[in-house]
Amino acid sequence: MNLSRNAVSFKTGVTRPRGELTRLYHQARENEARLVDDLDIAREVQQQLLPRANRAFPGLDLAAACVPARELGGDFYDFLPYGNGRLALALGDVSGKGTAAALLGALTIGILRAHTVDHPCAPARLLATLNERINANAGNPYPLLVRKGRIEEIPLTGIPLGLMAGTKYEPVSLDLQSGDTIVFVSDGILECQNSKHEAFGTERLAAVLTSLPSDASAAEISSAILSATDVFSGQALAQHDDRSLVVLRVTEDSSSDRSRVPVIY
Repeated sequence: MNLSRNAVSFKTGVTRPRGELTRLYHQARENEARLVDDLDIAREVQQQLLPRANRAFPGLDLAAACVPARELGGDFYDFLPYGNGRLALALGDVSGKGTAAALLGALTIGILRAHTVDHPCAPARLLATLNERINANAGNPYPLLVRKGRIEEIPLTGIPLGLMAGTKYEPVSLDLQSGDTIVFVSDGILECQNSKHEAFGTERLAAVLTSLPSDASAAEISSAILSATDVFSGQALAQHDDRSLVVLRVTEDSSSDRSRVPVIY
């Protein structure tokens, strides 16, 4: 430390030999490369856990997508054989981001599959069981029912899974018609922001859905939603939340036997 009448300056630090600095630099680069490789593998494993929605199911056209905001995401979806002639759909958003959220999402998928395939029970009981098995807090917007050009929310009530022990859930039943479409989205879709920090919101999502032809497939609907959020936010802007969705469209195919639901994952 040098003191003078007009200035005070501090000199700190440790001088290292050039050879050691070079070694540390290469070590840091190797660690960074190893981390990137590990994240690539983890991302691939996470994507493999998500089912492919292009499998045939009698009377239904299905599509799904998951666009993580970071290398690993906390959103997930699943399609599950759920007893005789039934199919269960799940869309989840883990509270938080990154590796921890991805691990909890993978755990939740495993629990869901175990309790639907090996221990089939009513949906309300399944949610209650899942609530007791995990510790997370997430919430998603209401699903949207598109019928003959009109859109309405499906009010699904209930406390987010893992928030409170002993929570009970009430099922909601719908009589779907040929041509009906149900769209499930994570909050990353509605909360996607543009440069003015405006949210995409339900109204813009509804506008996308009503702009599509009545015979648009589930895959076309899914792609249109993701494209609209890309355009709205701008490709140069970083995402702050995962964007995931599941689209179910009722078709007129009633000729196939529904007694055996195919395993989609």
